[in-house]
Amino acid sequence: MRKLAFIALAACGTNETPQPAPVPTLPSCVPNRDGMITADELPIALGATLTYYTSTNASGVGYDMAQENATDQVVALGPVALGAQWYAASFPSGQFVVDAGSGLDGIYHQDSQALWLDGTASQTNGANKTLIVYPSPLPVLRFPVTVGEMYTSSVSYSATIDGLPFNGSDELDVDVPDSGRLDVPYVQFSPTLRVREKAVRKTGASSITKRTTLFLFECFGEVARAESKQDESNADFTQAAYLRRYALGVTP
Repeated sequence: MRKLAFIALAACGTNETPQPAPVPTLPSCVPNRDGMITADELPIALGATLTYYTSTNASGVGYDMAQENATDQVVALGPVALGAQWYAASFPSGQFVVDAGSGLDGIYHQDSQALWLDGTASQTNGANKTLIVYPSPLPVLRFPVTVGEMYTSSVSYSATIDGLPFNGSDELDVDVPDSGRLDVPYVQFSPTLRVREKAVRKTGASSITKRTTLFLFECFGEVARAESKQDESNADFTQAAYLRRYALGVTP
């Protein structure tokens, strides 16, 4: 399964790499709480960071995630500009980079229509490098994000994964089933939009699946994220392989 290694199709994620200087200017955005998120209400603040609790093998994925846990880790996260990375020249439309986990970066750009995933690359350029450049980008969020939205996108490509040639396709199903008040420690966000993503990577007769649930708030972006175990069948899974939620006023 080495050649079929799954690379998460993250949306509104964040990057743990060191942040650029100088201190960024934060965009001006005031939530109007109208139940939808436009491109202007999902600003990409390059170099800015927020703190999140993170945990693995976590239960209780839902609108009430206010419970603090002794095993929670605290990290400061934020998107990083595309520019100096070894793979930057392969993504002429890319604007910023998101940490996709396992030493991989997702490369994105955003316009008035969508948040687009341009491809994925390993953070280091070596014998086991990964470089996936999509012939056409995948829309991981279409604007405006609103309850009832659903769509499927797919792209076929030739790439290098773990230093080996790979021919396959990635398919992404996105839907927004509902909205509600999301409780995280010491703060509530209302209304947040719950976005479900199902990503499938295929090669030949083989495929693997990963589900992600995002909770998004106007002008803030990602308040919480839950990622499933591999090949999860339940779109509303409650046990997460990885869980991240906003940590108000907590220092890493």
